Amino acid sequence: MKPSDADKAANNAVDTAAPPNGDEGFVELLDGERVAYRPVLPADAAALQRFHHRLSGRSVYLRYFGAKPDLSDKMAAYFADAEGAGGFALVALDPEDPEEIVGMASFYREGRAGRAEYAAAVEDDWQGWGLGLELTRRLIGAARRRGVRIFTGVVLPENARMLNLLRDLNLPEKLRYEDGVEHVEIELSSAVPPAAPRR
Repeated sequence: MKPSDADKAANNAVDTAAPPNGDEGFVELLDGERVAYRPVLPADAAALQRFHHRLSGRSVYLRYFGAKPDLSDKMAAYFADAEGAGGFALVALDPEDPEEIVGMASFYREGRAGRAEYAAAVEDDWQGWGLGLELTRRLIGAARRRGVRIFTGVVLPENARMLNLLRDLNLPEKLRYEDGVEHVEIELSSAVPPAAPRR
């Protein structure tokens, strides 16, 4: 569990080093803590269910657009076998208990070549520290290596954290508001730029 917001370090910029070429490594958070990440594995299904249970009702609503008190065995297995489902996902691991997942970013290929739907979630205690942004930057690198050129997503207008995260990627972005949600399209450039300064 991360410290309270009152204990956050004054540092206000995430690590701007280019993401590594591999699919696993470490990200540095705003307070300097290093968090390991790696591809999700089929064996992670139970850990994903525990991760889901630690999310607040608000975080679950913003991620799934509704209540979802439990992550079913079927859904957990689907998320844990992202590559088998035509996608790819990275999970961030709790430094104090690497068996536990504190964040996940994923993409699943769409029908059109080079396009994939993006989604991410971060445990509430770890939100606001740059984990979602840095994990997404690593996911973009993985996507490009797999031939994905565009991320799409659907975001609730009140999900300010996610909308800000997508803007902070500094990548070409299209937004279209329709039926009460923001439809987002991100063009993945040849390089993943440093995160924009936080405002």
